[in-house]
Amino acid sequence: MFLLRIIVFLIISALLLILSYPLLIVFDISRGGNGFGICDDLVLCSIPITEGPRLLVLLISLFFILVLMLRGVMRLISSLNKEKSILL
Repeated sequence: MFLLRIIVFLIISALLLILSYPLLIVFDISRGGNGFGICDDLVLCSIPITEGPRLLVLLISLFFILVLMLRGVMRLISSLNKEKSILL
């Protein structure tokens, strides 16, 4: 049961990281960084037009996969809790 709670914590942490990744890219660029490898030099930066939609699709698909995993783990925890009950 403890391992399942750790898995839930890790999934929720990954969801928060996925949701904050675009903000981290903008924050990194505003501090003079390269946006985690997206653009080496802001003045000479040439980002393909498909880079934004590709990143968006990747993050959304990862988000939904993690939500499905979280739902499955939560159902497993719920079923284990029902089996432990003396009243049933």
